[in-house]
Amino acid sequence: MFIPQRNKNMFSFQHSGHNQKIPWTTKISLVLWILFGLFLLSFFAFSFFIIALLVGVVFFTVNLFQRKRAPISRNAQEFQTRTYTPSQKQKEDDNIIDI
Repeated sequence: MFIPQRNKNMFSFQHSGHNQKIPWTTKISLVLWILFGLFLLSFFAFSFFIIALLVGVVFFTVNLFQRKRAPISRNAQEFQTRTYTPSQKQKEDDNIIDI
């Protein structure tokens, strides 16, 4: 039966115990990795923001310098408005409320 042996030199398997201090090199490397991760996150987030901003500026300038288009208006006839006329089926005394 194959039993994998733990490598004592691997970082993930190191255990310094309760009474031993963490070496300065380990502390510094952890801080550097955290700062590097934050730098990558901020770099990509900021670069996506800049790209979106540039695309917006390009669209705005293209729209600004386009040839004059026909104004947006209704070429169709306006709706005919009709005044209210009661239908012939209604009696003239229907609009009186009986109490």
